[in-house]
Amino acid sequence: MSLLQQPGHNGTLGDVCSPILLRLPAEMPLAEALATLLTHRVSGAIVMCDERYVGIITERSAARACLDSDPASLMLGEACDPNPPVGQPHTDLREAYRLLVRHGSRHIRIQNVPDDPGVLISETELLAALGVEHFTHLDTVGHVMSPRPHTIPASAGVDQAIRQMRQYNIGCVVAEAAGKPVGVFTFHDLTVLLSRNARIADITLSEVMSPNPIFVQTSTSVWSAAQAMQQADIRHLLVMRSGRLVGVLSEHDIVTSLEGRYVAFLREIIAEQEQELIDQRVRLARREGEERLRRIIESTPDVVIVKDGENRWLISNGTGLRLFGLTGVDYAGLTEQELARVATPLVAQSLFECAATNDLAWSTPDGYRYIDRLPCPDGTTCYLDVIKKPVFNPDGSRQMLVVVGRDITDRVLMEEQVRALNATLEERVARRTAELSATLAELESFSYSVSHDLRTPLRAIEGFSSVVMDEHAAALGPEGLDHLGRVRDAARRMASLIDDLLDLSRHVRKPLQCRDTDLSATAASIARDFLDASPERKVRFEIDPGIHAECDPVLLRTVLENLIGNAWKFTRPVDAPCIRFGVHQEPEGLAYFVADNGVGFNRSDATKLFTPFQRFHTAAEFEGSGIGLATVHRIVRRHGGWIRAESQAGKGATFLFSLGA
Repeated sequence: MSLLQQPGHNGTLGDVCSPILLRLPAEMPLAEALATLLTHRVSGAIVMCDERYVGIITERSAARACLDSDPASLMLGEACDPNPPVGQPHTDLREAYRLLVRHGSRHIRIQNVPDDPGVLISETELLAALGVEHFTHLDTVGHVMSPRPHTIPASAGVDQAIRQMRQYNIGCVVAEAAGKPVGVFTFHDLTVLLSRNARIADITLSEVMSPNPIFVQTSTSVWSAAQAMQQADIRHLLVMRSGRLVGVLSEHDIVTSLEGRYVAFLREIIAEQEQELIDQRVRLARREGEERLRRIIESTPDVVIVKDGENRWLISNGTGLRLFGLTGVDYAGLTEQELARVATPLVAQSLFECAATNDLAWSTPDGYRYIDRLPCPDGTTCYLDVIKKPVFNPDGSRQMLVVVGRDITDRVLMEEQVRALNATLEERVARRTAELSATLAELESFSYSVSHDLRTPLRAIEGFSSVVMDEHAAALGPEGLDHLGRVRDAARRMASLIDDLLDLSRHVRKPLQCRDTDLSATAASIARDFLDASPERKVRFEIDPGIHAECDPVLLRTVLENLIGNAWKFTRPVDAPCIRFGVHQEPEGLAYFVADNGVGFNRSDATKLFTPFQRFHTAAEFEGSGIGLATVHRIVRRHGGWIRAESQAGKGATFLFSLGA
């Protein structure tokens, strides 16, 4: 018997049967890490670097990182979540799900001692461990589902689905064909694609979605839905009402609803109070007549409707008539289907939907509660929190159905605003981060704009140019082919510039992971790479031994690769090229330097070197985009340091930088 089936279980995180024990190195390529998750059939792992905890990687955090960058270029350390919720083995399960909800996370890390990386508990395992008694009070799926599901044609591209998932901060989209749901695309499906380094832009949703989704009705109990998820080993169910898709139920919806359990208790109290008020009004109606009851219910801003045992309307206050567009209509003795014939088409649909819940309400003696969506006469939409309470005669036959609806439009709109704010929380926090300057924000925005808006036309220019050169060379002639070749070269240079811009943006956003780093070894490794790549060049490297610094080793390797790479490039015309890396004391403090005896530059240009796109040589002389030194400048500044360049034309160049205190 699983914990999900054991009533009365009040355990701790240490009691969870299936924690995630997998640990992966931070330097592992992200695609390989995702493939490892799939192989081990787990949704997350602990990320380590030199036996030190770095963060956690999950399908969701990996997918978010890959939406911003090329997954093939990402390391695990760049995509992990460094601050997941943390609990101890003795943490109560109820407190654990509260931590998940507050952090907006799907995993919690169990930590025994401060330096212990610990293990992971997924939302699925936590939900199973909580036990049925923790969510039987939720009654039906309609109470906890996410309404207004996001749909997309099955023929649409996967990239379109990903953009929609990111825009609305949702875990899945529903694929439709011929107006009917035919599949679900989730972060797990995206993880499978990313682990294979698939070209997402070339794949349609129908090729990779999970087909044949499982459907439940809004009236299905949360307990039954949770069992269906567990048996099918899935995390999402599609919710139907009257043959129409009205929502999506996820494990996270259930866990989130548990956080508001005290709200459910308050609602029960309010419902009891409302029921007492309804009962009082019915008793008054019996004693004093229908007119007396009408005056009472007319004074409330809530919708109040009383129907007989055959669902025919007996009494309605003005609020109910106004919302259903029946003001001035002789409604007494008519059912919703009959009233729909005299109502406008939009309101008629609402009457049909209201009628569809009557039988369910009669079969729920304690009262059936749901949220109804109605079009208003002014063209807006209002939302009602509706309670339908059946009243039976002593012999068990139906007497009346009392309907009370409270306008919760303001609350629903506020919740939508909160969801919209949460969807943009990451962006707003980033704007307010002290580490980012106004110039960086503009550069990052420009980088994304260039990447998204220019890559497609550039591929078209290069592709069609190639076709023309291959298939119409004779018609173009030598001059035409030369012009077209220049067009292709320009397109390739632009694509390279875009890649450099994205590298700059990615390095600026990457969280610092500072530790003691052997810079001498890093510089020597870079030097070997250059010499191995161009064995025909005889360049002498002079690297001082034993240089260490407290810094982010990944970002500092980028700094040295750019500085040594520039020295390698600009010593090409020199007969006896030499590149040095060392450290010495400057008035401002300890400074590291990369020096060469290459072509150098004019001293008057030194202040412009670290501005993006600044170049002092033509592309024919030396390749490059003018982004490398800008990247170096940003990384050094993030470490709290400074950088400057010293040179004279024809006499080499020296770049000095510090790394803060």
